[in-house]
Amino acid sequence: MKTVLRFIFPLFVSLSTISLAKSAEIPQRFDATGWRNLLASHRGQPLIVHFWGFTCGNCMVELKDWGAFAQQHPDIPIVFVNWDRRGADPAHIAQTLEKMGLGRVKSFTLADGFEEKLRFAVDHDWLGELPFTRLITPGGVQTAFSGTANFSDLSKWIDAHPAAPRK
Repeated sequence: MKTVLRFIFPLFVSLSTISLAKSAEIPQRFDATGWRNLLASHRGQPLIVHFWGFTCGNCMVELKDWGAFAQQHPDIPIVFVNWDRRGADPAHIAQTLEKMGLGRVKSFTLADGFEEKLRFAVDHDWLGELPFTRLITPGGVQTAFSGTANFSDLSKWIDAHPAAPRK
């Protein structure tokens, strides 16, 4: 019996880890090149990019609301970028987003400690306050807001900027 348990328990642990990995994607490293690639890969469709951090109280409070919003709008690309300066543990980011209903949302974390250059690439006027959200229309027009999201206004923005038809 001990021999059977010795083989079954590690198998159970391995399968549990695999199922977690499938549901919560580990964030990718985010840099200025990544920002340009993100914009290019979503050309022709609306895109919401939300910058947040563990040390930002408002960010943490509204994560569940973002999770509900993402579930209400599954066809709209929403990207989360963790902006903690010291770099948060990617596994902890993935676990937190999963817990808040955002496990299937693409996510990133700062690639290095020099976020000023990256912040400038994202928005020349952004001072680094969190939460911060960029809205990018299918035509590439970008607007932004700082502070907590008004999800009713975000839904109206989505309705006003449908994805371009695919050719």
